[in-house]
Amino acid sequence: MLDVARRAMSENSWRALRADLRVFGQWADARGLAVLPALPATVAAFLRDQAEAGKKAATLARYTASIARLHALADQPDPTRAELVRLELKAQRRALGVRQRQARGLRFRGEVADPLAAAGPVGVCVAAMLAAAGDGLAGTRNRALLSLAFDTGLRRSELVATRWPHVERGSAGGGRLFVPRSKADQEGGGAYAYLSARTMVALDAWRAACGNPRDGLIFRRLHRTRDKAGAEVWSIGAALSAQSVTLVYRALLDAAHAAGLLGALDAADFDAWRRALTAHSTRVGLTQDLFASGQDLAGIMHALRWKSPAQPARYAAALAVEANAAAKVVGKL
Repeated sequence: MLDVARRAMSENSWRALRADLRVFGQWADARGLAVLPALPATVAAFLRDQAEAGKKAATLARYTASIARLHALADQPDPTRAELVRLELKAQRRALGVRQRQARGLRFRGEVADPLAAAGPVGVCVAAMLAAAGDGLAGTRNRALLSLAFDTGLRRSELVATRWPHVERGSAGGGRLFVPRSKADQEGGGAYAYLSARTMVALDAWRAACGNPRDGLIFRRLHRTRDKAGAEVWSIGAALSAQSVTLVYRALLDAAHAAGLLGALDAADFDAWRRALTAHSTRVGLTQDLFASGQDLAGIMHALRWKSPAQPARYAAALAVEANAAAKVVGKL
């Protein structure tokens, strides 16, 4: 059964399940309590202890789902369906709140009312970071990575899995990227994402710099050494890891800040931005720019390959305040 479950689940889902059950197993072992089958009282006590240890409501819900999955795989009664566990979860949601921390949106021209009408970049934005990337090997790769990530809204695991054969040329200098598999498409139906002329130029420059690797992966690790004279020597390595995407974004942010391209941004604001910037920031920022430019929810869901409207609507919630009834009246008083 476990072998079938592993083959049926994505690698990330399987890894998360194992990690959750390890936490539950270690907690139960330390107290001499049974993990399988677990009593409802055991699960409720586990959730309460995890909440006291600082875990968020979303994490508790995930632990509960993982414990339920374990019992289903073992054909054992599900203790999480007991009223005691359901009440404990509800109590923790009330105590902790259910709002999750969201990656800060990295928009193309920054916090502007209309990204299509904005005269230039404002503060932290994709445009400033692209301008600061530089022309060396690292800059060429980083520019292509950020430009493609913003155009497509790919998640980090999808981004590092992109391959040269999946890049196709379109009209007016633009192109498209075939996405064979995604978080919402575990069975590999595939979808297409738009690539701007800007991104196609950046990809051409990166391809010229890195050649055409045999595995076809676009984004690679870079290794820096020095020769006998002390000059930097760069070489291209294996596939870029998903964890490195955030590091690339932060390096570009640092470069834009050093070049004075972020405007009047004080040290505290810059540090806050740097901490909040993640690989998911481009997906959030693209969603916000699409909403700000007047695109409808259905079109945005199609462009970013969403199955549910809940997440894109959540990303746009802060922007919606500036166009609601109060803003239309209070702003003119």
